[in-house]
Amino acid sequence: MIATRHRNDASPSLRPIEGFTVRRELSAAKMAQLQKRTEIDMGRRMWDEHRAYVASIDGEDVAWGWVATDTAVIGEIQSAFRIPKRERYLWNFVTSQAHRGRGIYPRLLAGIVDAELADADRFWVAYAPENHASGAGIHKAGFATVAKISFDRHGAPAIKMLVDGAPNPAKMLGLRTLEETLSQCWRCARMGKTLEESCAPEACKCDYQRPERGCA
Repeated sequence: MIATRHRNDASPSLRPIEGFTVRRELSAAKMAQLQKRTEIDMGRRMWDEHRAYVASIDGEDVAWGWVATDTAVIGEIQSAFRIPKRERYLWNFVTSQAHRGRGIYPRLLAGIVDAELADADRFWVAYAPENHASGAGIHKAGFATVAKISFDRHGAPAIKMLVDGAPNPAKMLGLRTLEETLSQCWRCARMGKTLEESCAPEACKCDYQRPERGCA
C-alpha cells in the first residue's frame, strides 16, 4: 500500500503526549546506536540525502525514521527510484518495544511533515498490506492510502489505484498500473505463492506485527 499527504491537506488532530518532541538527528553514530547498525551504514544514508528524525519523551529516544529527499529503495518490491522535486518519501520507521501502542508513530510522522514543509509539498509512505498497525498510524497522521502496491499473478510488483483522481505513484516508483487483482499480502508473495494460492481478501489473517498468524 502507499499513502500520501499534501501540504494543503488538513492537519491531523492528535492529542499531545506530555514531554514528546521530534528532532532531526544529524549524528550517524547516534542513529547507528539506535538502529543497531554500523555508523558507516548510517553515514551512507545521510550522504545520499536521507534525513533521520527521532521522537523522544522526556529526553528518552522512543522512535525514529528516515526521510528520502532524492533517491530511495523499497526492497520488498525491488524498486529503486528518484523522488520528484518538493516531494519526500518516508521510510524505515521503528518504535521501541516498550513504547508501542501509545500513538507515537503518527505523531512522529506528523512532526516530520511539519519540519519538512519549508521545502516540500507532498509526502509518500509505503507499507505492506498486512501491516495493519502501520496503516492505522499512517492514517492518523493525516495520510490517505491512494494505491495498493503488491504483486500480480506472475509475481511482479505493480500498482492498483484505489482512489479516483488521486496522484498515481507508478511513474515515480517505476511500476505498472494494473486494474487486475493483486496479491492480498506481501507475505504470500515472499513465500512464493501464486495469486491463486495466496489468501483471499475476506480470509486473510496475515499480520505483519504477528508473524505467527498466517493465511487462512
